[in-house]
Amino acid sequence: MRNPIVLILLGCGLCSISMAQDSVWYRYDQTYYKIQTAADGIYRIYPASMEAAGIQLEGKDPRCFRLYHRGKEVGLQVAGEQDGSLDPEDYLDFIGKRNEEWRDSGIAIPNPYINTYSDTTAFFLVYTPGERGKPMDLRAAIPISDKFEEVQLQVFAEEYSMGEMARWGLRSSTPKEGQGWMSFVIASSRNLEFQLDAAYSKVDSQSISLELGWVGRSTMEHVPLLWIGTSSKVLRALPSPQFSGYESHRQFLVLQQEDFQDGKLKLHLAVDPAREGDYFSLAFARLTYLLPKTNANTGPAPLRFTVESLQAVRFRNYDNLPANYLIVGHGQLEQPSQSYPNPVQAYAAYRASGAGGGYDTLVLRMEDLYDQFAFGEKTPLALHAFLKSYWPKYQPKYLLLAGRALIPSAQIWQKDTAVFQRNAPQAFAFQDLVPTGGFPPSDSQFVRGLNLEDPALPAMAVGRIPAKNAQELADYLDKVKEIALLETSGTPKMLHLVGGMNPVEIERHRSFMEGFATVATRGIQEVEAITYSKQGEAEVERLDLGKEINAGIALLTYFGHGSLGYNELDFGYVSDSNLGYANAGAYPLLLINGCEYGNAFGASYSQGEDWLITPKKGAIAVLSNSSVGVDILLKRSSELLYRGLFDWGESSCTPTLGEILLKAEQAFTNRYGQGPEYQAHWAQLILLGDPALRLFSCKSPNNAMLQGK
Repeated sequence: MRNPIVLILLGCGLCSISMAQDSVWYRYDQTYYKIQTAADGIYRIYPASMEAAGIQLEGKDPRCFRLYHRGKEVGLQVAGEQDGSLDPEDYLDFIGKRNEEWRDSGIAIPNPYINTYSDTTAFFLVYTPGERGKPMDLRAAIPISDKFEEVQLQVFAEEYSMGEMARWGLRSSTPKEGQGWMSFVIASSRNLEFQLDAAYSKVDSQSISLELGWVGRSTMEHVPLLWIGTSSKVLRALPSPQFSGYESHRQFLVLQQEDFQDGKLKLHLAVDPAREGDYFSLAFARLTYLLPKTNANTGPAPLRFTVESLQAVRFRNYDNLPANYLIVGHGQLEQPSQSYPNPVQAYAAYRASGAGGGYDTLVLRMEDLYDQFAFGEKTPLALHAFLKSYWPKYQPKYLLLAGRALIPSAQIWQKDTAVFQRNAPQAFAFQDLVPTGGFPPSDSQFVRGLNLEDPALPAMAVGRIPAKNAQELADYLDKVKEIALLETSGTPKMLHLVGGMNPVEIERHRSFMEGFATVATRGIQEVEAITYSKQGEAEVERLDLGKEINAGIALLTYFGHGSLGYNELDFGYVSDSNLGYANAGAYPLLLINGCEYGNAFGASYSQGEDWLITPKKGAIAVLSNSSVGVDILLKRSSELLYRGLFDWGESSCTPTLGEILLKAEQAFTNRYGQGPEYQAHWAQLILLGDPALRLFSCKSPNNAMLQGK
């Protein structure tokens, strides 16, 4: 039966919430029903929606339904629970919310009012026979005080700032000061002006406060100018806050009733023209005041939303599923392709076969990890949380991320307006299937901190296939199988491409390449290096490599300036039929030393992923940085990578690409230490491709160019 219920939505404070699960809040033998919310208010679940989701209500006591949010039980109010049944006119109410930003790194959050990845959070409904759920915390509909608090909040999210920099313009991929969503950069040529509206024209003059969330965007001291008014009319100057660098700073101001014009507060923020280089942003503005209670106004009525759908979820016990090769996929990649009913499972089956290496494989679906290890919220911390629980027990060797990522700040332009993936994913041609572990993009960030003996180093070898759909994953699998079967006789060859902005740089980079060639021939004397150098000072020189690529090479190495779409010596997109590439069965490794070539995480289709994903030609792996490349760091790391690729000591076969990467970073750390710029460089060195691949199968020039075993 249905009883009317009067509810008041209780105020909720925002805080930094840890992803760590103190205790497991779910059971493996129960079905949970996920409810997603993206706004604060009261949500109502009717029996019809529950039955549509598969919940059998007959014989169930509605008082035994329980609701969980972020691993904690929250209150439910059941209308009609007295008769022990949930009738068609009854319902369940709960207080839902918009997703909050949270972080457990100990670094201040610039903008606590907007989540990095999504506004959507999740609640989980479950029926527990004989165990009564937690009732909703209710209070009287009319506030006890003769006044109540009103809050007007404006959140700024025009830009995502990457935060403070280390040396040489590098940024760590871990959370850092000043990283998050905020306004555009306020500079001497660009001010910020906005308005907050009070609900009433007259407010209590002794209780008006304004909180501003400032964020530094440059390394200097910041002294913003702000006043009530507009760019052309200053009504009253406000005290200037003082903060420095990329610091997040909260400023609290007491306002006067006279500051409001017809219930509106206009604020203007600017830079002192004398302070060149003083850049900052505003993350939020929060206006708080007390309003008198009247007969016509008894307080803010809570919003009420109807829950239209619930998604059934069963959690998986991974404790008894040992594996040394993990594949993280997505439901969209499990659709039938031209050659496989399920390419993700086909990839796992291949790697488990003798031809694929005989690994113990375990397939993980990213959506399931969100539910089980991130409370149903979309965040890369879900995969890291899984690995923190799984790795200490089984210590797997390989992690293959089998899907494309699209970072939340990825943007496209529609009608001269920036549209972000975070809040408009439907506007993008492809979706975020398997996220990256940090910003700037870092896949190895997922596996750092797992090994407590070396927490800064990756505990596993990580690679990514940036497949946007099932067919692209299937095409790459076919290339992996093909190189495991075909053999190419003759002298192993590699292409060395030398770039630079001027003759001095070109000569410097050429000397680096000569050093790499020396390392290679020290391991395999027969290896042959073909070198092409940039001839002029034009930004880009087009290079026709069809003849060399089609004849078969093991390695293509570039050193110079670059981007995600081209390099100074540009050899084009392999999918372009006009370029004449046709190298089926002889797919090289691309080692690109430049900026951003490994960035397969934005809205653009990069040249690196094109060489990897294009079927029956191109590359089998691409190794390059996702962000800034510094030549001295690239030189040092590439030299160590060449040693791993060509000089195997007493071993008869080369290590896998993943093993080479792990060993090279360890050697680099032993020699140069773990400075922030060094950590950033290695974290952002992306392997596009399978980490279990080998460049050569045995120590002989007459082997397959690449082997999948």
